[in-house]
Amino acid sequence: MSSSMEPKQPLSEYQENLEILIQLPLFAGLPIEPLKVLAYLCRRVTFKPGELIFHEHEVDPNAYYILEGKAGLITETDGEAQFTEFGEREFIGSMSLFCDVKRLFTLKAKTRVICLMLSREKFQKVLERFPEISTRMIQAILMSIHGWEERNLVEHVQMCEPCRKRVGVSLV
Repeated sequence: MSSSMEPKQPLSEYQENLEILIQLPLFAGLPIEPLKVLAYLCRRVTFKPGELIFHEHEVDPNAYYILEGKAGLITETDGEAQFTEFGEREFIGSMSLFCDVKRLFTLKAKTRVICLMLSREKFQKVLERFPEISTRMIQAILMSIHGWEERNLVEHVQMCEPCRKRVGVSLV
C-alpha cells in the first residue's frame, strides 16, 4: 500500500516542541543539534483562568510560548489595569533566558493557558554545550529590540513633545 494512503501519525510532544522552536525568530537558523536539546528540555505548563504566569517586579527565569489560551498583560501598581493580550503562538520573555530581569508587568491567564516553558538554567546549559549559537541568538534579540523601537518608539516620540528630548539613539 502506498505511504501517501496511510494516515499520518500525530507528532510527539518532543517533535511539536522542535517544530515550534525552529519557527521562532530567537531560534531560527540555529543548527539542528542544539534545537533538539532545547526541544527536549522544554516543558509544558498549564495555568487556570486568573492564575498568574509571572508577576511584575519579580525576576522570572523562564520564557513562555503560548500553545493554547489567552493571557492579559496587566499592571497592579494603581489597581489592576490591562495593557494588552497575548494568545496562541506568542513567545514571551526571551531576555529572561540570558539574565535576571525584573518583569515590568504581570501576565495573568484569562482562559486556561498551556505554555511551552524553557528555563534559563536549562537554556544556559545548552549555551555551554553549544557556545557557537550565542552570537546568532544575541543578534536575534537585538533585531527584536530594534523592531520594537521602530514600531513603537518612533511613533510615540512623534506624538510626545517631552519624550523627544529624552529619547536616545537606541535602547541598547
